[in-house]
Amino acid sequence: MKKGVTYISRFLLIIILFCSCKQDQKTEPAIANSYTVSGTIKGLDTKFMTYSFNDENGKRIWDSIFVENEHFSHTGKITEPTFFFLWPNVESTIKTTQNGGYYPAKSSQFAFLANPGDEIEFKGEVTDFINAYPTGTKANDDLASINRKIFPLMNTSVNYMLEKELLNENDDRYKTIEDSITILNEQVATLKKEFVMSNPESEAAVWYLSDMMLRSQIENDEAIAAFKAFNTQLKDYRYYQEVATRVKGIEATLIGKSIQNFTTDATFTGDAFEFDSLKGKYVLIDFWGTWCGPCIEEMPKVKAYQEKYSDKLTILGINQGDTKDKIDKFITPKGYTWTHLMDGKGDANFVFRFNVAGFPTKFIVSPEGKILHRFVGNGEEAFSVLDELLK
Repeated sequence: MKKGVTYISRFLLIIILFCSCKQDQKTEPAIANSYTVSGTIKGLDTKFMTYSFNDENGKRIWDSIFVENEHFSHTGKITEPTFFFLWPNVESTIKTTQNGGYYPAKSSQFAFLANPGDEIEFKGEVTDFINAYPTGTKANDDLASINRKIFPLMNTSVNYMLEKELLNENDDRYKTIEDSITILNEQVATLKKEFVMSNPESEAAVWYLSDMMLRSQIENDEAIAAFKAFNTQLKDYRYYQEVATRVKGIEATLIGKSIQNFTTDATFTGDAFEFDSLKGKYVLIDFWGTWCGPCIEEMPKVKAYQEKYSDKLTILGINQGDTKDKIDKFITPKGYTWTHLMDGKGDANFVFRFNVAGFPTKFIVSPEGKILHRFVGNGEEAFSVLDELLK
């Protein structure tokens, strides 16, 4: 009798647990903060894909999605609109260079936009590029409409780049291929701009403008005009806000403009910082990251100039993309211990506030706080200008 009771008790316990689990699944609130992406794609001959996105704190997240019989399905959690890309890990899509590197072409990636609650499906095929596009939401239908036009062009361009690597510069085909690459890239740029300007109510157009500004693929006046044409109903959209901050940054960091005072605790040390505390000396603002080769190469010279002109010059570093631990291990042993701000979100998004679209970027600021010069890329010219100002 006791044995029978035990079996019945166990059976009842299983039923209770099962019902409890089902109830939890129905009432779990996370569904509102989730997204699902799936697809059955011809040619997706891989066991897994790698996906990447920036989370709500700006941290780059990487993980895997398993693939079986050319099908994938993945559900994840987000709290805000998010752009994702997926690397398929299919050999034919990897654009490997002669030196063993690769071209990270967008046409070799699945790309989609997700809002919390979205269900997105990819349709298409994988050949030597991702000829597959998202659907399921208006934003992704719009994204598909432009990517369907430019991905084939981008793929042809990168294939030409690989072909050019095999040729000597004196080969007649070298110049022909180079010209073809230029034409294709110009076509892509034109199509992107037309898409942005023709879709003022599209979340995908807003994202594309944000991306183009980040990569310096659009002139400042064109970006401002496109932004001003957007429907203000998009004003709460994450990427609209990013573009708005960049547009404000364009106008605020023109040569001759004074940098408005700001305070922040987004410093490497955690101490409060006020920009006006630097007034009285020339300021070299240096946007850098440990992942940026040219930035790292120039750091010894930045230090040398700080020491050379210590009575006239102060350095303000702004790091993008590194953790405090990684920064500490890099700057402390080398004595790069001037003030470093940590690029982040909101008021601490200094990259957007200063409209930085390339690394390194350097600003030279007068003792009164006025922007005198801006340099993107190699800093030799910046150091020559400092010598002229400070000698």
